[in-house]
Amino acid sequence: MIKNFLKLPLFVVFLTTASILKADPYSLANISQYLKNLKILKADFSQINADGTISSGTILIKRPGRMRFEYYRPDKTLVLVSAGALAIFDPKGDDAPITYPIKNNPISLILKGELDLLNSGILENYKMSTGQAVVKIRDPEKPEHGSVELVFTGPKPELEKFTVQNENGLSTSITLEDIEYPEKINDTLFSIQLEINKSKRKN
Repeated sequence: MIKNFLKLPLFVVFLTTASILKADPYSLANISQYLKNLKILKADFSQINADGTISSGTILIKRPGRMRFEYYRPDKTLVLVSAGALAIFDPKGDDAPITYPIKNNPISLILKGELDLLNSGILENYKMSTGQAVVKIRDPEKPEHGSVELVFTGPKPELEKFTVQNENGLSTSITLEDIEYPEKINDTLFSIQLEINKSKRKN
């Protein structure tokens, strides 16, 4: 009888914990698991730039380390992240892109192979409300490089928006629509050198 009595509180705690987890899809643990599982993403996007102008296009993410922004008219700019570099191709400019090391851009945090919010030390802030969670991340070893704020919404946590704040405090916000999670994306879509060769052939 005493043994059964001692087991009862543990059973109640188990049921309570399970109910909380089920009712709380936006817990930090669930958000972290979504990001861990996020290997490939394809979506349309709308971008609010630091100067207030708006751009749009399509985005591809392939982790680790690769990203492609293809902007619609009139911009028609192409931004590639690959092999540790961020390359900006301006159709009105030279064949060679403007390039920067991606390690100095906070967007590199999103592209890590393992994005662990719970144990990596990059979590700076986390806010949860009904149907939404907002997570702010920053590299603790390079805090001066800026931060990324991620917004998750939907019946299950899904990335809806991210805002990159650079070292100068300027912010660019990307809102995603029609998100897909393909099983495969061709690596050539992220090749900076192939895009340079393509630009040269056009000219």
